Order: sequence, then C-alpha cells, then structure tokens
Amino acid sequence: MVSSLKPGFTFLVILLVTSNIPGLNSQAENDFPASISIGLEDGTVINDEFAFKALVIDELEPHSASWELFDSTTTRHYVSVTEFYQGVTSGPVTEWTFDIVISPETVGSCSCILVVSITDSSGVNLVESASIFIQSLGVTDEFLPPTLRIHESGVDNWHSESYILDALSSTIDSTEPSFSIIIRTSSAIKCTYGGLEDEVSLYAVNYNSTPHPSLSEIMWDGDTLTFEINLVDFDDGWHDIIIFAQSEIEDSQFSHDCISIRIDNTPPSVILNVPEEIPEGMETVYLDASSTFDEYWGIQGLTYTWSISNTGGSDEGINQVFSGLDYRSIELNIIDSGIYVISLSVSDNAGNMGLSTSRLEIVNMAPTARLTINGENYFDNDQITLYPNSSILVDASSSTDTSNDIDGLRYIWRVDNVPTYEGASRSISWPDGVDDDSFILSIEVIDDDSASSMISVIVIDDAGDDSPPLSILILIISGGFLSYSIFRRSKSDDSEIPKWN
Repeated sequence: MVSSLKPGFTFLVILLVTSNIPGLNSQAENDFPASISIGLEDGTVINDEFAFKALVIDELEPHSASWELFDSTTTRHYVSVTEFYQGVTSGPVTEWTFDIVISPETVGSCSCILVVSITDSSGVNLVESASIFIQSLGVTDEFLPPTLRIHESGVDNWHSESYILDALSSTIDSTEPSFSIIIRTSSAIKCTYGGLEDEVSLYAVNYNSTPHPSLSEIMWDGDTLTFEINLVDFDDGWHDIIIFAQSEIEDSQFSHDCISIRIDNTPPSVILNVPEEIPEGMETVYLDASSTFDEYWGIQGLTYTWSISNTGGSDEGINQVFSGLDYRSIELNIIDSGIYVISLSVSDNAGNMGLSTSRLEIVNMAPTARLTINGENYFDNDQITLYPNSSILVDASSSTDTSNDIDGLRYIWRVDNVPTYEGASRSISWPDGVDDDSFILSIEVIDDDSASSMISVIVIDDAGDDSPPLSILILIISGGFLSYSIFRRSKSDDSEIPKWN
C-alpha cells in the first residue's frame, strides 16, 4: 500500500466516517431565466448503451451546450452539442432538448460524474451534474469505488474562518462510504498528488476514531457529501483539500478529488491619515489610506468604504459615503465648520473587515469687517466729522469671509454700542437722542456661526467745542464693545433691529 510519514512534512490527515443521518433536502432556487434538467438519477448503473435527454427551458434556443464524463483522474468522454430540438412552448418560455448517449464500449468501466453545461441565450452558464456507474458491456457484478466530485464554492475560492465542502458522492450498492481528507499548504502547482505514497499512510486511521475538532458532523444522503471545516487555526495562503472515498476501509479501490482554496483569516490593517484640524473654506480636504494593507494577500482586491458624518447640529448624521476598490485616498469638499467623524472600513476578498475612525474639526473663521465712509476706508478708532444738517454714506459690504459664509453675513450698526440698524450700507445723519458733541459708530459683521468682527469710529459734531479727548473715546469704545459682547452672548435675538433698504 503506502509507506510511513516522511520527517519534516506538515499536513493534516483526517478520517471522515458518515453516520445514519437523515437525507439532506438540497433545494436551490435558480435565479437565472433559463433552467436545465437531465433525465438521469444519481447512482444510475449503466452496463449497455444508454440514451436520455437534457431539457432546457428558456425563451430562446440555447447558445451552446456540452456534456462530459469525469472520473477521479481525467475526462473519460466529451461531447459538444450541435443540435437542439424545440418542444412545447408555455407562455414566454419554450422547451429545448438535446440527446445524451453513453456507451460502455466507448467510455469503459468507471465511477464517473456526468457534467452537463449550457450557455443560454443571454450568455449565462448553467451546469447540472449526476453520479453514474459504467460497467463493461454485459457485466453486471463489477465492483466500482464511490463517485466523488467537489463542487466549486465561494467567490474565486476565498474563505475565512470556515469552509463548507459540498461534493457529489454515491456508491454502486448504496452502502455508506468512508471518506478521508488531507488539508495541506498548496505547492507551486496546486492540487498535485505527487509524493503522497511516501508521506502518509492514508488508511491507517482507526475507522471508529473520534472526529477531528476542525470538522463538523459529516452528512451524506446517498448522493451528496457535506461537512464544514474550521479554518481558524490555518495560516493565510493557498491550501489543497484532497478527499478520498472508498466503500470499505480495507478496500484498495478509491476515488479522489481536490480543490484549492485561498484562506484569509486576517482582516486588513487600516491606516488612516486625516488632519485633526483645518480652517473652513479650504477647497478640498485630502483623506489618505494608502498605507492600508492585508498582511498576507497584499492590497489587491481590498474594498474601501468611507463614511463622513457631522456629529453636531440639527443635520447630524452621515453626510457622505464613498465605496469601491479605487478609494484608497479621497478628496472631500467640506467647507462648513463643525466636527466630523471620518470612518473607513476596508474589506478583503474573504469578507474580513478592518475599521479605523478619526475626528476632523473644521474651524470656523470669523469674518473681517471693512468700513468705508463716503468712499474712503476707515479703521478701528478712526475719527470722522459729521457736519450739521449733513449726512455720510457708510458701507460695510466689502467685508470678507469664507465662501460658505459670505452670502449669509449680517451687518449690525450701533450708535454708542446700541444696536440701531441692520444692513450692509446706508446714509446717516446725526442720530436723534444723541445730545453730546460726539458718538461712537460701530459696525459688527456676524457669520452664521455667530463669529463676528467689529470696527468702531468716533463721529464728531464740528460745531461742538467740548469734544472729549481721543484717548477717552477709544477707552469708551473698548469698554462698550466688551459690554456688548457679554450682552450679545446672553441675548442673541436681534430681530428688532430695523432693516435698511
């Protein structure tokens, strides 16, 4: 048979023994517009030429079809279908059939899997399989090992933490088979069986041995084999899963099949580079995750999902979401001030997900007040004379702010620190109720975040002889501004300030 284990070779060998478990109900809903069925049951024994039909139900004639017979080592027979027969039409769909003829004389004895494939009129591929036993022509008592063929599963065979193996397997006499499994790191050429005879005695395991802790309960219903492999303890990388099936543990005839899967148990390491604080009004904010990586499999196939949410104000919630393979770095147009939570989740091909979250504060920038009087620029603490029975044109419309706030600025004019008018510009004369020879005219420019900037000038009556010294007026302006700032924080409603037309 086979010799003992070579030193230094690491692998997992497990004997799987089926028990009397109720049959599986495998009903798969077909989401495709076409369907295929074959007039052959699993476990059919063929010892003479056998003909039957494959049935396709679709709106239009299939584009192509083929059928193939596989044993454990090779393709025994392959036929490309060239002719379809049109059958009954029911509503929008029609029956299309083609013939399959299996001849023991042509194929020879085998425990085979019949695989029927079609490409429907829409270009969708459909496959139907069945286990059959082909005996030599006229022979009825020839012994054949169980059939065995693993179904492909997963997207490009990526798996994390667990893998559910599903295979076709029948025996010629319906007796319960024995299954053995090897799980090992793939070589450069995947699913190669070379060297097994020198590495492991496959069938030297006790038939009644305790199931391996990495395996779930084995289910075999006479046609299919199903069990789950716990992959948590396996390293990331390509692994071969090789299964052997035999009718009796002492029997030397067996079937085998292999599938290579990609094990990825490690979530991506998400490295997020986001500034902690930036001023509002910048055209773009650059968010970088280009240093994110998957330890074994690299960056290929990683999917990046960004969510940007505002954590304050009435519009709290997710504002923007970006997702895709090409979003390793993004540029955002966030010009409004506030505190934003930047979350990035990165998923790999096996469904593992890494997450990183950063806080970004966009700092509100206060407006800059600018004042012109009669077309000339005035600055804080400047002095201007207002002649009797005359007026001056005051204008703050050249005040500046960031682009997101500029259109919503408020302009509050004060006389001796009392809010008097609201508007960007107007013509004013000596205010009623001001009996002194001077007053302080202030313009405060306020944005929608209540940040403000103020300019105050001293307006002097030219007819007055007792104007206070300039230093005293500056002190009054400063004290008035401080008092008003305290007042405005306690009372934000300026709704009674008259509007200027």
